[in-house]
Amino acid sequence: MKAQYWTYQQMWEALRALEARYPHLMEVQVIGQSREGRDMAGVTLTNRDSGAPEGKSALFVDANIHAGEVAGNAVAMYWIGWCLENYGTNPEATELLDRHTVYIVPRISVDGAELYLTTPYRVRSSPHTYPYSVPPEGFIEEDVNQDGRILTMRVPAEDGGFALDELNPQVMRPRQPGEMGGTYYHVFPEGRIDRTSHTGSLPTWAKTRRARRQAMDFNRNFPIRWAGEQGQPGAGPFPLSEPELRNLAAFIHSHRNIAAYVALHTSGGVILRQPSTGEDATLSETDRLLFTRVADMGAKVSGYFADSNYHIFASGHEKVLMPGAADDWMYDHFGVLSFTVEIWNLPKRAGARGYAEYGVRRLMELKPEQETEDDRKIYDWVSREVPEEGVFPWTPFEHPDFGPVEIGGLNPKFVVQNPPPHLLEEECAHVSGFLTRLGLCTPKLTIAEVMVSEEAPGVYRIAAEVANAGYLPTSSTAKGRDLLLEGLKATVTGAPLVSGSSPVELPHLDGYAAADGWAPPHGQRAHAEWVVRANAGTTIEIAFEGPRAGRVTEVVALGKE
Repeated sequence: MKAQYWTYQQMWEALRALEARYPHLMEVQVIGQSREGRDMAGVTLTNRDSGAPEGKSALFVDANIHAGEVAGNAVAMYWIGWCLENYGTNPEATELLDRHTVYIVPRISVDGAELYLTTPYRVRSSPHTYPYSVPPEGFIEEDVNQDGRILTMRVPAEDGGFALDELNPQVMRPRQPGEMGGTYYHVFPEGRIDRTSHTGSLPTWAKTRRARRQAMDFNRNFPIRWAGEQGQPGAGPFPLSEPELRNLAAFIHSHRNIAAYVALHTSGGVILRQPSTGEDATLSETDRLLFTRVADMGAKVSGYFADSNYHIFASGHEKVLMPGAADDWMYDHFGVLSFTVEIWNLPKRAGARGYAEYGVRRLMELKPEQETEDDRKIYDWVSREVPEEGVFPWTPFEHPDFGPVEIGGLNPKFVVQNPPPHLLEEECAHVSGFLTRLGLCTPKLTIAEVMVSEEAPGVYRIAAEVANAGYLPTSSTAKGRDLLLEGLKATVTGAPLVSGSSPVELPHLDGYAAADGWAPPHGQRAHAEWVVRANAGTTIEIAFEGPRAGRVTEVVALGKE
């Protein structure tokens, strides 16, 4: 499938077409409706001929939780197509769908993304009015010059904090301490003053106050360290207050076989892992190994940078780092190995510094001259690579509120936040490689050996050994082992028991991540025994299963007729 940015209708048409083309590999369901009544899609990928979806360990991927991060949806759609189109020819795609299950919600913010793709407007997650029921007056982003884009405005002002860069006047550099004698500007998004109750001229405070209207942030609304609006703007009135997130949470709760999770965001070119609350030592030794090794694998496969949420985003000033985020919720509440992928890295493409490599704290320590140097590199790169739609010259405009202004700058949607269309497929391919390999890391039960011995006429002893051939443990993580109420179960059916019980409770199994050179690997295998009464030739079925490990069976004939 070709990579592209999908409107709501295009996305659904493509999903239904793929489902019709690959009915044994793909199922699409409506998992609920958005606030504005749009259907949310839930996609299941697996080879049903090799087993039911719930009988295999699963990777869950969601995308586009933030309205403008439409590259996440593009990656999800591209990867769905790649898995289906390469099944039967590509070994990884074939193994993934034969032995594992993939669940995908390709777009969470279906309302906000549609507004983003079909109008000049941008919202964080949802177009509905929040946090105020009555829209406040003040500055709002708007396409004031009616050119179909919301760009950047520079407004001449004596108290302005920016000046034109001497080497590239497209770039706005910070004003130096004590600098005077030049022309200075305020720089902010293109927009206007919205008057709800005021008439005539507005005081200065009204001109500079931003009217927060569509400020809901879905990725601050999960029930993990939720901070409320005062503690975290965009958090919502209560955890899971939004219908889109309740739909998502219900989908997750109804699929107990999810053993790994990825949220697709933009931008930064980074694979983010746990922890979010401190240094890596806050994780158990087992989970620290799992997160770092899988993230490093992802970096190698994708070409992205990899590090923890804490190392990338902590500035040292926040009380709680990004409270209410999905990846934290999936790990802290479910014990699922969880990652966020930030797609696209404009600074890296331009040879400038970006937060993926530097982190927020180090970026905050850059000198103004270094920031300007980076901005020059970005403008130069965009001017060469996306000359028509990437950067727009500063154009004079008589603003109804601010008087003479200039409007221009970089394309905020498809250069800054998302890759330009001609580079989208490259990003999709990079991230898809990581998703495939992560899906192959999930637990994979296999029956290593079954031994049958006749203890007496018509009495048989059965010993069966199960192994985990996946990289991850059957609990996904060490935290998952603590949180899950169920381990593995072994059952035998087809003949009455003389001794033993069915089901037999077994502990969770390590994956080959924990291999230490012993054979058989310590903790990676378990066994169960039964004695049954049956006639020679009777067939019995042995099964091993776990909530995140799937189900594996073997049929055995007892004795000889």
